[in-house]
Amino acid sequence: MTLPFKAVAVDMDGTFLDDRKQFNHEQFDQILTELEKRNVHFIVASGRPYTRLKQDFGDFAERMDFVSLNGSMLVVNGETVASYPLKRETALSLLKEVSDKYGKVAPMVFETDVAYFHKAIPKTERDFLAYFAGKSAVVDHWSDLPNKDILQITFSLDNSKAPEIEKEFNEKHEQKISAFGSANTAIDTNVYGINKGAGLKHLLAKLNLTGDDLIAFGDGGNDIAMLDFAKYSYAMANGMPSVKEHAKYIAPANTENGVFRVLQKYLDAEK
Repeated sequence: MTLPFKAVAVDMDGTFLDDRKQFNHEQFDQILTELEKRNVHFIVASGRPYTRLKQDFGDFAERMDFVSLNGSMLVVNGETVASYPLKRETALSLLKEVSDKYGKVAPMVFETDVAYFHKAIPKTERDFLAYFAGKSAVVDHWSDLPNKDILQITFSLDNSKAPEIEKEFNEKHEQKISAFGSANTAIDTNVYGINKGAGLKHLLAKLNLTGDDLIAFGDGGNDIAMLDFAKYSYAMANGMPSVKEHAKYIAPANTENGVFRVLQKYLDAEK
């Protein structure tokens, strides 16, 4: 039998990466090579920025495409093919309103190549969060942010607050936002309608593919739209219960090489 999909999309944290934020490079090289022989595209769909993802994958990055920042920036063959930013005034209003209501939320403001932190965030917390940024900088005031595209804002806040933030903000503002829990204590906010599913739809269209050609793996709230979009959708065994409700199948946990095991099973069945 031939592979039933022509593209693979994987989330990073809790899905492709183990709990040490690592993956087996040798095994990945073998699987990626087999997929390439079959003209199957490998796509990373992550809340992380492209700057961080390039560091995560090193030389592998040249062999894959990226739906970064939950669909706000799309990269094909190393080139940015689309981006979907928030308006500056929307971003500044969101930062103020969320902080005013919820207090200490340690925002990360993502532009194309760098993430910004406020100087009020303790250095130890900034250092921890900087890992996910790839490249970061500190501003004294949010109004000091460079006048460049803001693609995503991530708040260190219980993910259960995401629907509330989205609803309250959208009731008061012309430009709407989408908010979703990407981890237990992280809420990602993007321009309305942008998510991993929408990003994959746009990217696959450039490759003359659709969701019917896609197998996808995820574990968190920001993966739901992607799993809904993919014909072959896998939630990780370690994933959130709500995410599993949107998947057709369950993959072994990220600590058990779940993504590799499922893909290898498809490759073995083809022989």
